[in-house]
Amino acid sequence: MAPTRFIKDLLRKPEAIPAPGAILYGATVTRVLRKPEAKIAGDIAEKVKHGTILDIGSGPGFLSTEIARKSPGRRVCGIDLSRQMAVTAARRARSIRNAQFVFGNAARLPFKDGSIDLAVSTGVFHHLKSPRLVFDECYRVLKAGGEAWIYDGYPEVFRTPAGRKSLGDQYGFLVRHLGGMVSAIHGFTRTEYETDIKAMLEQTGFKGSYDMAPTDIWMKITLRKLR
Repeated sequence: MAPTRFIKDLLRKPEAIPAPGAILYGATVTRVLRKPEAKIAGDIAEKVKHGTILDIGSGPGFLSTEIARKSPGRRVCGIDLSRQMAVTAARRARSIRNAQFVFGNAARLPFKDGSIDLAVSTGVFHHLKSPRLVFDECYRVLKAGGEAWIYDGYPEVFRTPAGRKSLGDQYGFLVRHLGGMVSAIHGFTRTEYETDIKAMLEQTGFKGSYDMAPTDIWMKITLRKLR
């Protein structure tokens, strides 16, 4: 087994980041992803003018709180399988009234059918043992016409010197020099997106109503609930 595959399989075993890891994650990875996630928050603020936004695997809460700040008229809810992450996120958002965080499993979302206007997730699906279940839950909770934006690692965007330089110019030294290695472990290859992920989606309500495209440092999967 290739070392990268071994590490990815190992990371998938504990879907929730243990408490010590959650604290470390909040102090390190959040800093690396701050600018890319701030850009996503801006895109969401332009897309969703009212309603409820769900952040799946919200971690320490940076993306959710950034969305809430940019979208004061929307309700933002983050959910994470790590209790420590949910606590950390709630602490971060204690002065933001339109953001809240819950401890829970994305494979059994604690939301009513058709109650969410847009769902978003960054760097989570490669951790999941059963991504298909979470895709199904996204479909269930979205309103008709709603979308889910799923972002995950895509190492190919770092494979060329031009790509690394461009991303480094936007996001700094760490993204330029470590992004490819991190994406190889925390994400999927082109082949996995085009085979495994597409095969899952074709078995869900999103069949035929999704797009995949490299976007920034990620692969972005846009899922649409047509009815």
